[in-house]
Amino acid sequence: MEPSERIRAIYDDEWKRLRAFTTLIAGDLSSGEDLARSVFVEALRQEREHPGYLRSPTWPWLRTVAIRLATRQRQRLRMQLDRFRLLAAEAAEPEWHPDTVDIVRALRRLPPRMRMCVVLAYLEDQSTAAVAEALGCAPKTVENQLREGRRRLRSLIGPREESE
Repeated sequence: MEPSERIRAIYDDEWKRLRAFTTLIAGDLSSGEDLARSVFVEALRQEREHPGYLRSPTWPWLRTVAIRLATRQRQRLRMQLDRFRLLAAEAAEPEWHPDTVDIVRALRRLPPRMRMCVVLAYLEDQSTAAVAEALGCAPKTVENQLREGRRRLRSLIGPREESE
């Protein structure tokens, strides 16, 4: 049987169970579904590289991979949080202009990764590649985060009059 056909059969048999399991360990349905999809992506990769890799019963393998992927995801999130804490601790608390306070409030409303991308790229004048390396993600991810961050900041702050 073709690897993609084999994984499709396993998917049909195990999707609901795996989604329920990953939802429990991830904490919400959306994250659980993302995690379950990642498990099947890994299963397809393994099956293509090593035909016959997945043997019955497949559930223990699926469960183990889900736990490993969830653990890695949590570790990445912790590392991002630690980096953000370090950046925040290094930042001085200067007296800010009222417009700056508005910008800081708007930045606080952005998701953590997006906020870090915006701060590093625009306030620290880091290149997209440098931001990606610092955050442990792809440059394309940084570009997407910056584009969405600019859009959100525009909607949160609104138009500004230029001062002399």
